[in-house]
Amino acid sequence: MKVSFIGLGIMGMGMALNLADGEKDGEFRYLACDADHKALEQFKEKGIKTTTNIADTVDSDYIFLCLPNLEIVKEAILGENGLLQHLKPGQTIVDFSTISYIGATEIAETCKAKGIEFLDCPISGQRAKSMEGTLSIMCGGDEEVFNTIKPMLDRMGEQVIYMGENGSGQLTKVINNCALNICAASFSELMPVGVKLGLDAEKLGDVLMTATGSSFASQTLIPKVLEGDFEHGFSLDKAYKDMESIFEVLVKYEIPLPTLNGTMQTYQLALQSGQRDYYKQAMIRFYEDLLGVKVRKEGFE
Repeated sequence: MKVSFIGLGIMGMGMALNLADGEKDGEFRYLACDADHKALEQFKEKGIKTTTNIADTVDSDYIFLCLPNLEIVKEAILGENGLLQHLKPGQTIVDFSTISYIGATEIAETCKAKGIEFLDCPISGQRAKSMEGTLSIMCGGDEEVFNTIKPMLDRMGEQVIYMGENGSGQLTKVINNCALNICAASFSELMPVGVKLGLDAEKLGDVLMTATGSSFASQTLIPKVLEGDFEHGFSLDKAYKDMESIFEVLVKYEIPLPTLNGTMQTYQLALQSGQRDYYKQAMIRFYEDLLGVKVRKEGFE
């Protein structure tokens, strides 16, 4: 059996390295693929076969992808020189990329028409978790195929869940990400109000991180706000695609979600005010400027 992994970026690098251990254990032959020669160096050092040409992966039983966006995924699979032009019935594509729910279902339908299995398996977790093999992986597609590849997925993720038919993985991830967005937008709007009216930013942050209004977003992002840290490997601009993705679904199925709609407006205000290169907690900077305050701990310059 041959397995290939295409896309050795921030998240794909660790995942591909962990999956490569399957070759060391004698489970399959392995090929790592990326257009960037530098991304292949770690694999070459470990004696793992590499290529810069995705055409070299088309004889694989299972092809894993971790690519930046829907356009690149479509080009890699459906393009003029894409995988689907060369694959044969029975082969499987597993996509870890974060793309839209509708995009995933359309790709799956096209693949299925040619006898190719397609699973959408977006990931959740930061780069450190991808290196550790402790990501959360949410999977949509044929359940029998999922069960077949789960041992490989277990090399990359700590929580690997089958969510249902094609598109279910992407739908799960976008719902999770939008819930995070809502929580981040809520403290971004409210903390500047408290500071404007005289509350101590650090004490207010302590309450929002521990009391009933706490959330993963508040616990992880408020400490960064208090220290003036808005940098991150994943920008607000890129994260906005989750909002775009869920709104495609809401428009198609005519579903009104006022809270989510309000969060999207907060996102847009932050993007329009120059925060697009920073992370989600940078939404607070729009409201800081609006109210003329800084939500920082004492002594911060």
